Amino acid sequence: MKKFAMFAIAALTLASCSTGTKNIKNLSEKDSVAYCLGIDFGKGIKQSVYQLDSTLNYDIIMQGLKEGWNGEEQINIEDAYAFLNDYFYVRVPARNLEESTAFLEKIAKENPNVKVTDSGLMYEIIETGNEVKPSNAMDQLLVSYKGTLKDGQVFDQNDSIELPLGRGMIQGWEEGLKFIGEGGKINLYIPSTLGYGAQARGKIKANDALVFEVELHQVITPEMQGKGSQR
Repeated sequence: MKKFAMFAIAALTLASCSTGTKNIKNLSEKDSVAYCLGIDFGKGIKQSVYQLDSTLNYDIIMQGLKEGWNGEEQINIEDAYAFLNDYFYVRVPARNLEESTAFLEKIAKENPNVKVTDSGLMYEIIETGNEVKPSNAMDQLLVSYKGTLKDGQVFDQNDSIELPLGRGMIQGWEEGLKFIGEGGKINLYIPSTLGYGAQARGKIKANDALVFEVELHQVITPEMQGKGSQR
């Protein structure tokens, strides 16, 4: 059975407790080690688990930690691993997919300017831009953008960045940016199948729908690359 690893004790990086440093707040050497382990455990839980579900109850986490330490756990460890795997990799993705689908359906229903492609991409053109549109998979695109989750939380944004059209760009972007030319603006409503799928990524949860506001400043063709991006 695949175990759900919150963090690996063998990979502890206790910089604040390295050899040669003083004990922590007048604690003994052993208590300093214990304190540093607690810091590492706490940060490990927050970074690896809260990323998947930030609504978890801190007090219950501490209850489980205490009972596991004392050998008083209410569930055996193999069953705990099985439950965590089922929750984070089956239930949560399924719930996110259902919520994301409802979110996109609501946008399509309430906004008559939103169009839907055969792939499921939803988009709204704010400004069409000029006739110079991305077409070559080797094009570099100078863009500014803001990415938000379905709850409106901003997870990424950039005022000016060059991105390759067909190399590593999510499918929703690759398809959607071809609808506008230089100077164009577009809102992309991207289902998870055209985004990051069931893969959690930072603030993005498995099967999350994504919303991007994108402005295309320039299409840098292969011929222009290496000669400066300005025409």
